[in-house]
Amino acid sequence: IALNMVDRLARIGVNAIKFQMANPDLLYSDDAFQATYQKRNDKAQDVKTMSLSHRLMPEDYTRLYSRCKELGIDFICTAFDMESLLFLDTNFDMPYYKIASGEIFSLDLIDYMAHKDKSIILSTGMATYEEVELAINLLNKYEKKNITILHCISNYPAAYNEVNLNNMLTLKDRFHYEVGFSDHTKGCECAIAAVAMGAVMIEKHVTFDINAPGPDHKASITIEEFGTLVQQIRHIEKAKGSYEREFSLAQREIASVARKSIVTKRHLAKGDVITIDDICFKRPGIGFLPIELDKVIGKKLVRDLAADRVIRKEYLDA
Repeated sequence: IALNMVDRLARIGVNAIKFQMANPDLLYSDDAFQATYQKRNDKAQDVKTMSLSHRLMPEDYTRLYSRCKELGIDFICTAFDMESLLFLDTNFDMPYYKIASGEIFSLDLIDYMAHKDKSIILSTGMATYEEVELAINLLNKYEKKNITILHCISNYPAAYNEVNLNNMLTLKDRFHYEVGFSDHTKGCECAIAAVAMGAVMIEKHVTFDINAPGPDHKASITIEEFGTLVQQIRHIEKAKGSYEREFSLAQREIASVARKSIVTKRHLAKGDVITIDDICFKRPGIGFLPIELDKVIGKKLVRDLAADRVIRKEYLDA
């Protein structure tokens, strides 16, 4: 299933595919329990059984990594324990470490990453500003890291009225890192809005079937929906443009059609001095603009000019 997903996602133009890796025996104590949404969406009796039932083996990740590299897609994988992190970092050349929201204080994982020269994606679901700052300081303990902070609402699915996208911009202003959005809503509107607001990265769960067994399918979108989302994001990236006023050739052509010029109101003869009573304002905008009256009034014509004609610079005595 995962290999098929890689093939499909590569065709719709994603930049990266992120998996998760965990050894349930190292992740869960005997006191661990399921979240409400996990109980609702998965039939497993306990959280460790749930994790074991959906777990991939190390050799599976090797095949997935090879397939991603073959198709030109970045392979990323969130590790939830040191054994998994060491396996991933030893065997694969990943462009990022990904820290899940629940691992923001896993000192063993964070200290390992702090020693490495690799970019980091930091999810911030459930974390206060102070907790985000502490995690960033721990990651930067030895050298300043290239960190992308993901605004994240740790509900699966997240309701629109709790997404609070504006906080993504606060995270950027407060911590001076690029920001993105880990989107757990059912739709795509919030991800699209986040890109328009300045998100440099969008993470979203994807599935073949939202009704499949497992805890996260209900908070995912289908491959087809994801393809539409990618297209919309690419359009927004182009539409955002620059911070400067820029005018295409087509816009300049429209300006010449839609704006008005200073036009003769009556027939004027060579040698006539133009007065305000001699002119009016009409399309097209290929001559003097109406705001350029001072360049026309009081000037002498060097040729006859019929009524209803645009007054051009070369018609006037310099």
